[in-house]
Amino acid sequence: MKRWVAFFLVMSALPAVSQVAVTNIRINVIEESSVEILYDITGNQPADSVYFRLRSQINGVLNPAPQFISGDWGQDVSPGTNRRIVWRALENGFELDENIRATLLVKVIPGAVRKPTESVTQMPIDLPKKKYRPGGPEFALLSVIAPGVGNIFVQSPKPVIGHRLGITATCYGLMLYGFMERKKSRDDYALYEQQRNRTAAQPFYDSANDHHHRYMIATRLSGAIWITDIVATLIKGVRNQKQRTRTAEPKVSLKPGYQSGYPVAVFNYKF
Repeated sequence: MKRWVAFFLVMSALPAVSQVAVTNIRINVIEESSVEILYDITGNQPADSVYFRLRSQINGVLNPAPQFISGDWGQDVSPGTNRRIVWRALENGFELDENIRATLLVKVIPGAVRKPTESVTQMPIDLPKKKYRPGGPEFALLSVIAPGVGNIFVQSPKPVIGHRLGITATCYGLMLYGFMERKKSRDDYALYEQQRNRTAAQPFYDSANDHHHRYMIATRLSGAIWITDIVATLIKGVRNQKQRTRTAEPKVSLKPGYQSGYPVAVFNYKF
């Protein structure tokens, strides 16, 4: 009878000393805006806590906000395969533009017979190259210097050169042509003033007038194209900036909360 009691005691103790194991970790990027962590876990209890840490190659430790994390993390995670954690990084204000390392940890409940340590599994994630994000209104300043060039960098989903370098060449070409015509106009007008009779002077006057007319048309047309490109770049840049603002986490937030059983207002400002 004693042998059977000892046998049953040993068998009942086996689950308590089983090791928590996290295996088969896979990390994916969803639409270049979220990080997905898939893993298998065995030996954990509902009261055990599953959590993770992220470290980027350049910026060091990342601190995801809990409201942007969903899936199988925290307590009440069932043992099994393909457990899933999703961090909405872009909404949290982080751009996935560098390599990061994810560390998955399991903290066992206090007082358990199991080894009271964290089970750690690490796996680096090679994210795609930095996603191109269309530029903001500041690129209108580039168009002030080089018409058409600033507009290249506010296009989406990627920079579009197309005819924009043609705009640069057209504006500078028209402007150069106009100034050349102005010089010819002044030269012909100087010759007109040197003539002693009206008959001899008239051809120089007409030629000066024609050159001046072409100068006015070329420079005004160049200026109109130039200004149009600056305004179009500015408008497109402002729209891009608003688009990024809508997907980023606000710097200032005011949310209800509780402290010591009393309702409070939680004010948060991110630097």
